[in-house]
Amino acid sequence: MKRLNMIIGKKQLVIASLAVVLGAAAAINIAIQTGKKDGVQPSQQVGGTNYGETTLVSKDLTSGASGTTNNSTDAYFASARLEKQQARDEAAQVLAVMYQGGDMTGGELETVAQNAKELSATIESENAVETILKAQGFEDALCYISDKGANIIVKTSGLDAAGAAKIKSALLSEVEVSSDKITIVEVK
Repeated sequence: MKRLNMIIGKKQLVIASLAVVLGAAAAINIAIQTGKKDGVQPSQQVGGTNYGETTLVSKDLTSGASGTTNNSTDAYFASARLEKQQARDEAAQVLAVMYQGGDMTGGELETVAQNAKELSATIESENAVETILKAQGFEDALCYISDKGANIIVKTSGLDAAGAAKIKSALLSEVEVSSDKITIVEVK
């Protein structure tokens, strides 16, 4: 029993469990941001071709009554922002707990600090893309950036190839993502 404790110490168990929690938070965030939970369906091709390698999808939140669309769309964006912030707060809390663990080596502390720096840079890039899209005339926008790609959700009454090009340009001005890993979701 003593030999097992030497191989797997308390520090390694704490780090492993925090890594699992961080991974779960990231997976939930990605699942939410891709819209799979909301049943987002791919839109028809724009102008006969799919614009570059970017995937265009649409989500219509109309309920039939006039005036209800804006309220449900606004509620969607408010809910998505709240979930996004909660996931980011969880990730930051996990990193803070790991950093304050007390028995970490210098290399482990550097890794945690690097992860915190990457998280901060990602949040800044997402906010910058959202701000640029709003400045370009989109009513509302959400941006999710991960290692697997980027997902952008925009509130607009109709997205065409020019709008998709603006979105892609705004994203690529902040981060490097290959075109086939960019998903644009339109919420009406």
